[in-house]
Amino acid sequence: MSDPVDIKLTLEKKCLEHHCQADVKHYEACCERIKSIPADREPHCFPQYFEVVHCVDHCVDPQLWKTLK
Repeated sequence: MSDPVDIKLTLEKKCLEHHCQADVKHYEACCERIKSIPADREPHCFPQYFEVVHCVDHCVDPQLWKTLK
């Protein structure tokens, strides 16, 4: 009997590449923008990061539940 395979990472990758591209681009653009801001101002891209995470979770959830027994 073979070990179970976790398909969640595969599903997340597909969602990032296809369904969540706009959110990923916004996050990457934010990361580029804050490179020029001095570190003492503590720049961050938390809102954009969490938009990506939310998009991936929303995309993966229905697909993942179908596979569970």
